[in-house]
Amino acid sequence: MFKLFKKSVWPPNFQNPPWGGRKSIFDHIAAHIEPGRAQGLSEEGYRLPDEPEADPNSISFAPGAMDGAFGHHGSTKSDDEIVRSLHSALVSACQSASDHDVKSLYNLILDSSALGVIDPLIEHILEEQVLDADRLREIVFWFATKAPDREPVKFSMALLGLLRGSDDSDIFLTLGRHDEFTLYSAVALSNSDAYGEEALWKLAIAAEGWGRISTVERLAETSSPEIKNWLLRDGFKNSVMYEYLACICARAGDLHLALKREDDDTELFNSAIELIDTLVSGEGGPAEGLPDYENGCAAVQMLLSKGDSKFSSVSHFWFLWKLKERVAEHLSGERVLKQDWTDEGSEAIAEKIEALLSKSEWKDVLLDALQNGDRQSFWDASRSCEKLGIDPWQYFLDKTKAGEDYWWDLMRTSDASRIDEVLALAAQKIPLDEIATGPGNDLGLGIEYAAHSALDFILQDLGNFPGKGWDFVKVGLRSPVIRNRNMAVRALSEWGQDNWPDEANKHLKKAISDEPEADVQNRLENVLAGRALD
Repeated sequence: MFKLFKKSVWPPNFQNPPWGGRKSIFDHIAAHIEPGRAQGLSEEGYRLPDEPEADPNSISFAPGAMDGAFGHHGSTKSDDEIVRSLHSALVSACQSASDHDVKSLYNLILDSSALGVIDPLIEHILEEQVLDADRLREIVFWFATKAPDREPVKFSMALLGLLRGSDDSDIFLTLGRHDEFTLYSAVALSNSDAYGEEALWKLAIAAEGWGRISTVERLAETSSPEIKNWLLRDGFKNSVMYEYLACICARAGDLHLALKREDDDTELFNSAIELIDTLVSGEGGPAEGLPDYENGCAAVQMLLSKGDSKFSSVSHFWFLWKLKERVAEHLSGERVLKQDWTDEGSEAIAEKIEALLSKSEWKDVLLDALQNGDRQSFWDASRSCEKLGIDPWQYFLDKTKAGEDYWWDLMRTSDASRIDEVLALAAQKIPLDEIATGPGNDLGLGIEYAAHSALDFILQDLGNFPGKGWDFVKVGLRSPVIRNRNMAVRALSEWGQDNWPDEANKHLKKAISDEPEADVQNRLENVLAGRALD
């Protein structure tokens, strides 16, 4: 691959790095790996040394999200001129390693996107064959383990994985603990037969978000029974979207065969429900769904054959209803599943689901979850209520009184007396004085804007109840969050001026004079003049 030379006595001035004395990303991540913790980092570990101060008015991305999203949905085309410049800078640094050349290389990498340039750069390196592999390794090892900026670390990980002769798995597994770097660790480990599938699996277990996704995708062809078993039980779970990995894991883990082998495995049974539920829910989304899974019908048949007593929780009930509706769409020809979904198999599945849903105890299961269940069970039960004619509104009210937030659900009613109850409770629970601090340009993202988000849910349906909730509209007009102000204006427009309180005009005129956003100001002027908003 590279022409190897005997190790030269040349080295760069490691005491004068181009990044000065800033702490390295590698050391930062290593310091936040908690002993005995198999996955992720301590909370402080996710904020990298090169992270800018948080800006509440800008949209931030989760670790690895930029590379992960562009890798799945976007283009990573590179500029040939940048690739040639990077290659030239590498050649210069490997030849002289002067402070100037090393700094020029570092700054060039810093201004590039590793995802966009690394593949064509590697191709260029292999074509030219002019780099000293030993010297290249010294530079990229230095950058990977000591640099405080993410792009040089990613860039160096990719090149380090290309070089042979040293075991750098500990570096890749350490950096890969942070989702910003897992993709590059996965590529590096995959590019060398020396590391084997076990190292990639270890990386997948330690990753959580986009890193888990990029690593599990590289285990899709595994023949290891242990890895197949893990894929079915845990591998598809990630903090982005289960949909990205559900079909990959069902296929790679041979879900239909695993269910056939295991008769009394509750963990596999529940994981299979999660996998198939995700395949149904994610259909038409960014990843593969049930129509793409070659053995979907066989897997569903095996799952449903596990016995009536296995299906007993509120989450099972909700799953069965979703599956019933999806199979009905297939049988009607509305959305055909294809693959192994024969008419006979589909009809047998529909009959089995109907029998399972006809069990008399389901209503008690749902009511118990509404009254005593944890947050997830309550959520599943509340979404299932309409199937059994249960009105969940009072349960939402009770939960909100107890300190949880179900304002959206509470406002989804046409009963004016219920709205009065909601508004009375909201006046107690939502700190309106803390919201009405004056108009600004805040996006209102993050936990610190929880009260503003609660106000959103109140305001968005107030237009259906003319004259009710003026105090919330008034606060919305004075909120620093643009969204709140727009919703307040919308509510007033839907009320009609005949239903405005006497003081509304005064507050609107004040809002117009104080409004910093031209679009919102225009909407305020329109509603005051009785014109349509849009």
